[in-house]
Amino acid sequence: MTELSFIDTDFVPAYQQLAVEGGTLAWWEAGRGDRTIIWVHGLPLDSRSWEAQRRHFEPLCRNIFIDLRGYGQSTKLPTGTPDVTALYCSDLTALFDALALDGAALVGFASAGHVALRFAALNTNRISKLVTINGSPKFRCSEDWPWGFSDAGIAHFTDRLASGDIAGITEAVLDPDLVFNDLPRPQAERLAAWFRPMSLNAGAATLLGFFDGISTDDDRHLLPGITMPTLLICGTGGKEVPSAVGLYLRTHLPKSNLVELAGVDHFCFASRPAIINALIDDFIQAKS
Repeated sequence: MTELSFIDTDFVPAYQQLAVEGGTLAWWEAGRGDRTIIWVHGLPLDSRSWEAQRRHFEPLCRNIFIDLRGYGQSTKLPTGTPDVTALYCSDLTALFDALALDGAALVGFASAGHVALRFAALNTNRISKLVTINGSPKFRCSEDWPWGFSDAGIAHFTDRLASGDIAGITEAVLDPDLVFNDLPRPQAERLAAWFRPMSLNAGAATLLGFFDGISTDDDRHLLPGITMPTLLICGTGGKEVPSAVGLYLRTHLPKSNLVELAGVDHFCFASRPAIINALIDDFIQAKS
């Protein structure tokens, strides 16, 4: 598979719906086998963004792809949700219960990497292995956390989102000059164009769930409780989650390995799918 060839797809997921508190969670399945991987997308995407991974892993194992609430085919976030990360973890618990997924591997990208970290800390016995791609326990800067968004950086997004400017925020979040620097400009624009409808479908309220909600979390205290084997994948070219966060996670997770991809940007699972797929494949197949 050549880079970005997965965008030219006629694959249509066979979505199923799971009733959860206050709405429904959309998910779909691809492949079969003794191993199961749960794939959780990050902002501002949905489960279809894992197409390169679906193509690679479908012949190898059972794969469950979900749309977090507010994204894709799932229902919108309940109004006034006090803890969006807790809601997403509750939804994951419901999915694990309904599909008997204990012993599965969990993969989360960016904001969903954050969700995966919390879920893993609170459900140690339910996950066999954990993979985060540019995930972080804390997204806002503070005196003791120099990596992440400043208040002004958050306001750049929330001020526009509050007015419902989803188109403007989508262009900012998927700006080819900011998040696809590891690709030639035509490919960067092509990938951004493929992602754009996913963000527009999510809408302003869903993205506010990150900027006003998830980004305020500080889950560093949970990290010592993540005891399953963990693969940390970080691109050194990303600005949203600096590579130093990966090193912090590596030193605070008891059974973790860190892979830094030099010069690779934020959406590396799509910009460098061959590398990401190989890393995850080797990790999943390795004996614990």
